[in-house]
Amino acid sequence: MTQTRCEPPYRLALCPRAEADRAAELPGDVRARFSARELAELEALPPRRRRDRIAGRLAAKRALAAHAEAEWGWRPRDEELEIANDGEGRPFLRARLGDPPAPSFSISHCPAGAAAAAACGGRRVGLDAEVVVARPAEVLAFVCARGEAEGARADPEAQARLWTGKEAALKLLGLGLSADARAVRVEGGRARYDGEPGRAWRALGAPEVRVDFTREQDAMLAVAYTEMT
Repeated sequence: MTQTRCEPPYRLALCPRAEADRAAELPGDVRARFSARELAELEALPPRRRRDRIAGRLAAKRALAAHAEAEWGWRPRDEELEIANDGEGRPFLRARLGDPPAPSFSISHCPAGAAAAAACGGRRVGLDAEVVVARPAEVLAFVCARGEAEGARADPEAQARLWTGKEAALKLLGLGLSADARAVRVEGGRARYDGEPGRAWRALGAPEVRVDFTREQDAMLAVAYTEMT
């Protein structure tokens, strides 16, 4: 996985597995990128969760800093970008970046590392990253509506696109795989919602939701984002 790439309508940043493994020990240069409150929360986590949380936060700080620099002409220090999780586990920025509102952003991590996307232009964004591996039929059945899995049974990359596209589209709504992923379809680069996800989507004003996919070495990344608001 490469380090950083910026391309509106969102900015995407990555934290590769090798960096995540090193950062998990919180060496001095990594500690300097977190606020005292963030460090206290990270140090309270068990090792694997701490590694994943640090990797996701590092990726998010990169994406948010790139957003601030490109959109507002200044780059905040990493420790100023204090990130926390709400009661549902969704990340949010504790500190204001100034007068402009903080962008919507999303974090995902997998065995290949972590990724984050920050939306531009008032959009909402959802991101998922998964390693490309063959998935058992019962796993596909968990996320696939009728007929969706047929063309993907022998294609691990197609399976990863199915999974990540649906989860990214749900995360954009503030939901996750606790919602019924079978009520989401991603076709032609657009997400369509039914059921509970459909109700959440209509509550947002039924915006058009697009989904981009990118392969980063062993990982598939899906970024779902709304059109301009």
